[in-house]
Amino acid sequence: MDAVLPAAVSEALTSFLLQQRRVAPGLVARAIVTGSAVRGDWRDGTSDIDVVFVVTRDPQDDLEALADLHARTEPRIDGVYLTESQLAKGPETVQTAPQTMEGVLVSALEGGQLTWMTWRELETGVQGIVDGGDVIWSPTSDRHPGTPQGLVAHSRQNLREYWSPIGDAVEEELASRAAESPVRPQTVQWIALGPARLLAAIETGEVISKTQAAAFAAGRWPEHADLLDRVVRHRAGEHQTFTVAEGRQAVELLRSCVEAGTSS
Repeated sequence: MDAVLPAAVSEALTSFLLQQRRVAPGLVARAIVTGSAVRGDWRDGTSDIDVVFVVTRDPQDDLEALADLHARTEPRIDGVYLTESQLAKGPETVQTAPQTMEGVLVSALEGGQLTWMTWRELETGVQGIVDGGDVIWSPTSDRHPGTPQGLVAHSRQNLREYWSPIGDAVEEELASRAAESPVRPQTVQWIALGPARLLAAIETGEVISKTQAAAFAAGRWPEHADLLDRVVRHRAGEHQTFTVAEGRQAVELLRSCVEAGTSS
């Protein structure tokens, strides 16, 4: 299934799922890959692999073995463990679940992948099922009522309650610094692409990649096109340096996304 998933992703996940079956027999019925790995935006060496593990039982008794497996796996596999019943209920009902964030498995974590964005991604993901000593990959056919409306509501709330305060904090942090001073590229990338993805979700009903979000924002606000191009190149491994002035420009873009996404 390398034509659907990057070869490095399918190889890593096949190995992981086979090991997962050995340490927790019968637990995982299927694994649905979401995020950059299915959107042509996965970067070997920098990107995580996002997975929804659909389980047949409460995984609490298996968590110790699963935590060890996640902690020693590279590339990092971030996932959430949910039953089919929980998937059917949706993220507004499922408040906590076992989730791996940055390689650390937490037994009952709020937030994380428990959002309508994940539920929408499930509908366009790639599903893996262990079959003997191999994993069979295929596109998912999941459909979840309420996902389009939930995605829009979630994205608007996230812009208003998460990203707007982030803009305030970054603006305050940069206020006293010289315009030509360096700023962390990861910070510029984070605030330039995150809000743009949410605005695109509001306007299109789709979850797009970070690279696509840059193109979306550049088309909407051409004055930021050069900055967004450099952000994408940095994310792809072509190292870029950024200044405080460009950090402020990224905050300006963040503000534009928040206004556009929450004004109606």
